[in-house]
Amino acid sequence: MRIFGVVVVFVSLLFTFLCSFQFIPTIPTFMKGLIDPPSFICVMGLVLGGCLITYGSDTYNGCGAILKPTLSRDEAAIAVGVYKLAVRISIGSGFIGTMFGWISMLGAMDSGSGGMDMGAITQGAAVALLTTLYGLVFAFCLFLPLQYYFQHQLDQDS
Repeated sequence: MRIFGVVVVFVSLLFTFLCSFQFIPTIPTFMKGLIDPPSFICVMGLVLGGCLITYGSDTYNGCGAILKPTLSRDEAAIAVGVYKLAVRISIGSGFIGTMFGWISMLGAMDSGSGGMDMGAITQGAAVALLTTLYGLVFAFCLFLPLQYYFQHQLDQDS
């Protein structure tokens, strides 16, 4: 599972990199706005891959604990660790995507022909801002509440 986690992290970063520098098309114009697959894949791919690298097959027990009505002490402890790590990786991956977006924007400012490519600049800005947004939203609205929920379960079991 740890090797699979490394592959997920690598593919997520590669996909975000390629989309940031417009080597592959991102999304159709009718879906633009708050939906940006490269930003989503950057955040969730790094979270999933990082948790798989750290916890290996125990990650499934931590994530699968959401569906169980009662947890053992070991399952709750694993879930707390998984979601604590997910919060940190989510915030960090948001800023990694932000760096890709900023580098893309700055690279587009001098396209070599003397003019700026405004489409590339706005695409880089979108990746930068949306990746940060996704990282913070997932960290503080999903992973942190889950971490506190399982910590509460663990404290009640003591």
